[in-house]
Amino acid sequence: MATSLNARRFGALVAVLNVIASGYFAVTSLVDPGALVPGGDQAAPRTYAAYMVVRSVVLLGGMAWLLALRAWRALALLLAFNGAVQLGDTAIGAAHHQVPQTIGPLVFAVALLMAAWLLTGRNPARGRVQPASQ
Repeated sequence: MATSLNARRFGALVAVLNVIASGYFAVTSLVDPGALVPGGDQAAPRTYAAYMVVRSVVLLGGMAWLLALRAWRALALLLAFNGAVQLGDTAIGAAHHQVPQTIGPLVFAVALLMAAWLLTGRNPARGRVQPASQ
């Protein structure tokens, strides 16, 4: 069963934007963690940032790879997992009373989860699986 062209385009756009934005934060956290969090230039935060970068590279690389393969169902699952991560980031931002760190991840979470849902072949208007199409 194939997903609609619009769902694939939206899913691809969200995946690319997520790779760019998350990739930026991953690299910045490794190169200059103090730019993201005060006191981030100490050894422990730098080590933690390095671990996070490795995980981000694997997940974002997987997302880019699935997009290149046009493996829409697998991409939907990875988008959903990344959406769940962004919801966690939203909770962390809210707990620290940081508006940008709450709203930014929330916007990404909504986009990622919507893209994942659309790539499953669900019809947003009727809530049912669409027939196979190109």
